[in-house]
Amino acid sequence: MKKKLYIALFLCSTCAYGQKPIEADTTDYLPISKSLDAFADEAACWTPEQKQEFASVFFIERGKFTIPKEPIVLKSFERH
Repeated sequence: MKKKLYIALFLCSTCAYGQKPIEADTTDYLPISKSLDAFADEAACWTPEQKQEFASVFFIERGKFTIPKEPIVLKSFERH
C-alpha cells in the first residue's frame, strides 16, 4: 500500500513540476507611474467646474462613505 502511495506521489510531483506557471499578460496595461502621469496631465486641463465635480464625487470624508445606487456620471466631463 505504501509503495503505491509513494509511486502516485512521485508521478503527481513530476507532472506538476514540468508545467510552466501561467504568466499574466501585462502588455495591455501601463505601469502605475505612467498611468498616474497621464492622469495628472489630463487633470491639468480641467476647468474649475470639472475639478469641483470630481472632488465632490471621489473625495470622501471619513465615516461618510456610501455605495452609489446608480453608476457615477460626471456631467461636466461628457463630450459631445
